Amino acid sequence: MKWEPFVRATHVNVPSKMMELAHQFKIKPEEREIWINNIYQVMVMRNFHHDEWPEMIALSIKRRDKQAIRDWRDFQRIKNEIVGPEHEAVELYPAESRLVDSANQYFLFVFTDAKARFPFGFTERFVTEEASFGTQQRPWRKGEKPKDLKTVAQYCAEKGVKVPE
Repeated sequence: MKWEPFVRATHVNVPSKMMELAHQFKIKPEEREIWINNIYQVMVMRNFHHDEWPEMIALSIKRRDKQAIRDWRDFQRIKNEIVGPEHEAVELYPAESRLVDSANQYFLFVFTDAKARFPFGFTERFVTEEASFGTQQRPWRKGEKPKDLKTVAQYCAEKGVKVPE
């Protein structure tokens, strides 16, 4: 499906449970936004934080057709378009005692500071659309292929390592 740009919604019915969550974390109405495109609806809750963590933005993501989502590239693109490409985000898989699983809805928690980094994860970029290191990858959608796409051979040559067989 072709991706259309996000636009800020002027009026969307938001479930009361989402409003309760926003209230619980003291997120004021002016700190909430709804963004939609042809595929997704994203509720943005700004000033989302706990006492011991830097300020974050919570993105509540769901498909407009209410179906399940599992496309990492879409989540990355949503984060990039709504918050920014250099902001880091995390999706939490909580302890069972904190589990909320009531809809095909997903949350990304994004640092508001574009320089903030989580103390885990990869430290450099490598993007390919070929099978690599025993895995399979799919081609990019038309018009979305990154300019810095590399082959596995190019990546290995840069790192000075042997191309895996």
